[in-house]
Amino acid sequence: MRGESLMFVEGPGGEVGSLLFPPDRMLSLTSCTGDVVYEEGRDYASEPASGALRRLEGSRIPLTTREELSRLTAAEDDAFHRRQVAATYGHAAGLWTGPVPSISAGQLARTHDRLQRSKPLTISMTGDSISEGYNASGFIGVAPHQPAYGTLVAAGLEHMYGSPVAFHNVAVAGWTADDGRADAARVAGGKPDLVIVAYGMNDACYADAAAFGANIAAIVNEIRGSSPEAEFVLVSPMLPSPACDFVVMDRFPAYRDALASLSGQGVVLADMTTLWLKLLERKSAHDLSGNGLNHPNDFGHRLYAQTILALLAR
Repeated sequence: MRGESLMFVEGPGGEVGSLLFPPDRMLSLTSCTGDVVYEEGRDYASEPASGALRRLEGSRIPLTTREELSRLTAAEDDAFHRRQVAATYGHAAGLWTGPVPSISAGQLARTHDRLQRSKPLTISMTGDSISEGYNASGFIGVAPHQPAYGTLVAAGLEHMYGSPVAFHNVAVAGWTADDGRADAARVAGGKPDLVIVAYGMNDACYADAAAFGANIAAIVNEIRGSSPEAEFVLVSPMLPSPACDFVVMDRFPAYRDALASLSGQGVVLADMTTLWLKLLERKSAHDLSGNGLNHPNDFGHRLYAQTILALLAR
């Protein structure tokens, strides 16, 4: 595991952070910016049996008070990022019991064929602030300058296959699937081979699953009208933190199910919703968040990228 994020928040259990897997060896614990290296025995103690990291008295690891947490929530700068730490450690194989991305043979046949033959691939992405890149360290211009998930996907495909990938990110902060539907003709104008469609976080303020699904289906159909060979990855969103009280939380699994019903030949689901539910069995929502509200941090953006790449890589 490389760079798994944790955040220590004042309160019951706040001195203890939970790793996703029990470590058999700690390799490093650093600030998320990478400029501070924390020392085991001085700053923290590792509890391998439980996978807990305990913050020690006098530790240099930030302990965020509830007042600070409230003030930092929804920050678009690096304030939340700088309160988190990154753990790199070894662990036993076979511990993951959560969802593993998979698709049926031939479901993205044209995309896979182009990649296998190292042919050029054009990817367009339509979505909201998560897809635009919010709270990835590269997006906000701070160390370690990690790109957002869309750029990671494009770079990953180029690295694995040698295909030249043209990536067009037309996501806009605050947009919903209604906006994506209105913008579908512009996306189609780019003649994409693959389209990543990633909405839902803002839709959950007002739209039921039927309306959301209808908008996503309309986006797919509009783009297919002028680019019939285009294939699609539909992304169901991460879960927001409990502080995001202006959304209806029950809509997220319903949105996932609506997207799953649209899957078929040339259309696949990247299910971040179920993944997030599994992560939250071990992790705090603050461990995974870039703003304490509704954006992923660097670790979360990598999870988005890995999930999508698992669908695209043979």
